[in-house]
Amino acid sequence: MRVLLLDLGLELRGGQRQVHYLARALDRTPGIEAVTACPAEGKLADALRSAGLPVAALPGRSPANPRLYAWLGSRLRDFPVDIVHTHDANAATMGAIWKVLHGGAKLVHSRRVSYPLRPGLRSWKYRMADAVVGVSREIAEGLIRAGIPASRVSAIHSGIDPSRYRRREARADGPFLFQSIGAFTAQKGYSVFVRAMAELRGRPLPPWKVRIVGDGPLLPSVRDEAGRLGVESLLDLPGRRDSVEMLPSCDAVVVPSVDGEGSSGAIKEGWATGVPVVCSDLTSNRELVRDGENGLLAVAGDPVSLADALERCLRDEELRRRLVEGGDRTLPEFTDQRMADQYIALYRKLMGA
Repeated sequence: MRVLLLDLGLELRGGQRQVHYLARALDRTPGIEAVTACPAEGKLADALRSAGLPVAALPGRSPANPRLYAWLGSRLRDFPVDIVHTHDANAATMGAIWKVLHGGAKLVHSRRVSYPLRPGLRSWKYRMADAVVGVSREIAEGLIRAGIPASRVSAIHSGIDPSRYRRREARADGPFLFQSIGAFTAQKGYSVFVRAMAELRGRPLPPWKVRIVGDGPLLPSVRDEAGRLGVESLLDLPGRRDSVEMLPSCDAVVVPSVDGEGSSGAIKEGWATGVPVVCSDLTSNRELVRDGENGLLAVAGDPVSLADALERCLRDEELRRRLVEGGDRTLPEFTDQRMADQYIALYRKLMGA
């Protein structure tokens, strides 16, 4: 079986890491040949080359660029494939257009965000696919509501590679450190987090601080809001750093997302690092977190509810221990290899094997 993985992103964010993990698993699976097509200037191409995995460098990243289709046609003549698997929205558009023009191989799309997919032009590219995967059950159900036949839709959660993560480092002193990590965009809910900090500041609690790791367009407004609310001295904004580097020095992971969440990598990274997780109760998050067992849930968008959950985590050492143990039990369900095994099973089903 020959598989072409297609991703048009430039950054090495959660979706591109999933492509990397899947490419690595396919490379070591007998009977499967795989190559990843991605922009030559993108960080995914660099990561794949560093790992010694096959890369086909795309001459652009816009699905409106005719050079991409000429390149794809030429590439598929040299490397005829059985499966074309797209991993972001632009790649899905490109894959669907290619399918109309050429047909042949089976087309698989992965969708990673839970925003509603309205019937019409935006869902057309998904209707063209032989299989569509939502990275949570919520996303899969949204695809069906948008008119994708249920027989073509499945849910495969994203996975992480647990071997990348070090366990939490014990600290003898210093304030309790809550950490979030991710792009500073509206859906991540960092404004809610800052308002929860202001709520906590008025409560008699042991010393605590917050670190939000990442960059993005809303970083300045989050910093300004912290200043207006008087919590800037409690907030550290170190910029974009690798979660592997930053997680072992924190005491809890906070995922305050307000919408759009797919299958949160930050939650799984908290489990892998051995720190308790506090997150919003978005539907996709609730597919991962069972409140009080492997994490704490707060009402999405509600700073008081988030502050209450943070206070519980801060005050109760025994609760933190139970949450860490629950995360350890849950993590094997969401590894990179489990994710890849499910995709390989889907490919084989499509090929009638």
